Amino acid sequence: MDLNDLRYFLTVARSNNLQVAAKELNKTPGALSKAIRRIEALTNTQLFERQGRNIRLNLQGERFCDYARVIVHESEQAISAFGQGQHKTLVNISGPVVLLHYLLPEVLDCLPDHQFQVHIAAQWEGEALKQVSDGSAHFAIVTAEAIASGNADIAKIDLGETEFAVMAGPAHPLLQQNRNNILSHESILQYPFACPAVSPFCGIKRGIGSDGWRDDVLSREIAYRCDDFSTLLMLVQQGRALAYMPDLCAASGILERLNVCQLPWHYREKLCLVYKPSKASGWLNRFVSELQIQLSRA
Repeated sequence: MDLNDLRYFLTVARSNNLQVAAKELNKTPGALSKAIRRIEALTNTQLFERQGRNIRLNLQGERFCDYARVIVHESEQAISAFGQGQHKTLVNISGPVVLLHYLLPEVLDCLPDHQFQVHIAAQWEGEALKQVSDGSAHFAIVTAEAIASGNADIAKIDLGETEFAVMAGPAHPLLQQNRNNILSHESILQYPFACPAVSPFCGIKRGIGSDGWRDDVLSREIAYRCDDFSTLLMLVQQGRALAYMPDLCAASGILERLNVCQLPWHYREKLCLVYKPSKASGWLNRFVSELQIQLSRA
C-alpha cells in the first residue's frame, strides 16, 4: 500500500471534499480520487459515501482511518530514525493565518530546509487542534485560550503574549498630524476602522467587530469588514483605515502602533505551539528541545 496514497486518503477524510483536499495538497481532484480507488481496491472495501458535492467516510472508512494514521505515523518514525539525512521529513504545520504569518519564522529556524519539507495549512484554531489530535498535523500555533479546556493529551510550548492595539499605516493622517504618536481615544474615533468578519483566531463572529474592541464602551465607524486577514492588512497599510489588531503585526515595521491614552480596557492573548507527545517521532522531540532552547535565549 502506497504511503502517499494513505496521506491523500487522510487529507480527503479530514476535509470531506476532494476539491478542498486537492487545493491543500497541490494535487488534482482526479489524482486524489484515483488514490482512494486504489486503496478501496486493495482493501476490497468502499470507504466513502457521496453526499451531494461532498464525500464522507462510512463506518468502514472510519475504521480504516485509524489504521492509516498508525501506518503513516510509524513510517515517518522509521524514516526519521534510519534515514540518516537521505530523505526529507514531511512536516505538517497548522494554525490561524495571522499567527502563522508572524510566529512561523522563528519556528522554521529549527527546521533546516535540507532536512525537512514543510507543509503549512492555514486553519482556525479548532481545526488546527483537531489535526494535531488526530495526527494529520505535527504541531500547530494557537492561543492558550483555545486549549484551556480539554485536550489533555496535547502538550504546549509558550511562545509569548500579544496585546491588541490600534494600528495605522505610515500614510494615515493621524501619523502625519501627530509626530509624537500620543493620541486620545476621541481623536482616533474620528477615523474609520477595518475589522475582520470573524475572529482571526477561532473563525467565530465575536461582538460587533470580532477583534476584541469594546464597541459597547467606545462606538466606532466600521468602514470595512474583511474575510481575509491579508486584505485587512492591505487596507491599514494604505492608510484607508485603522485596525485593532495584535501588536505583533507591527513587528515588520510596516504598521505602527498608536499610543492611545486612557483606553478603558486591555485585550491580551497568550500564544503557544502545541503538539501531541504520544505521536511525536524522534525528529519532533528534537525539534521541541531545540525550540525550547532557542526561546530561552531570546
